[in-house]
Amino acid sequence: MDKNTPVIDIPKKVGRPNFEFTPKILEQVKTMASYMCTKAEIGKIIGCSESTIKLKSSIMAMWLGKVYLGQTDKIQNADDNVPLPIYDIIEHEEPKEIEFKEVQNDTIPK
Repeated sequence: MDKNTPVIDIPKKVGRPNFEFTPKILEQVKTMASYMCTKAEIGKIIGCSESTIKLKSSIMAMWLGKVYLGQTDKIQNADDNVPLPIYDIIEHEEPKEIEFKEVQNDTIPK
């Protein structure tokens, strides 16, 4: 090799290639999930790792929560973050007095 010949370094790709979830593969995943296949089984069949399926399904779960349930990434700091009294939870009833009677030296509610 001559000293004046330029050397071009072609960078090597590092890591495994990205797995693309095509509509056909997504349909396969949906079908296998309906048959109760595990993420590891689905990954072996479609040709990706279990961690890829976990990552993609967690991203999908966050998206579904935001779109359908109205969840947000915002943290709300308000002074009204106090627990509700139990009577507000149970059909808006006022608290009832509990009467006790004694039976054989034990106290139990009526």
